Order: sequence, then C-alpha cells, then structure tokens
Amino acid sequence: MRMIDFDRKSSLKSIYLYLTESEATQIKEELEKLLKDPEAHEHFHVCDARDPYREISCSIVTEIKLKNISRYNKLEQQVLSEK
Repeated sequence: MRMIDFDRKSSLKSIYLYLTESEATQIKEELEKLLKDPEAHEHFHVCDARDPYREISCSIVTEIKLKNISRYNKLEQQVLSEK
C-alpha cells in the first residue's frame, strides 16, 4: 500500500477515512470495477459532495505496472519505489 499527499508532496504512512455511506458505496463499486482487470491503467476519484477539492483517488498497482514505473510522475515513482 502506498499513499501520497499531493498537497505536501510526500508519502503518508497512516490515514484515517471518515466516509458517508454514499462515499463508501461508491468506493466499493469503483474498486470492484478495477478488480475485474487489475492490469488496466485505470483509476477512479471519489469527491466530497460538499467540497470537491477533497477527494480520494485509487488505482491498483501490480508488479507488471511497476516494471514500467516511468509512466508515473516523479512523486509517484519515488513513493512507489519505497520499501
């Protein structure tokens, strides 16, 4: 698991999510779509209905995708390469 705080341009080690039922359902449904083809270069965003600047973005990372790490931006490359 890798988490990035793009505002602070750093990796996160721990995060707490406080979701509405609607947000949790949306994340569940979107993750189910991603799991149908984990190798697809797909991702999703779930935004807070009251504050669109608050969002969760998710993708599935696989060993195959990590072999082509150059497709990610510099911050993503750094965080995805962390041990």
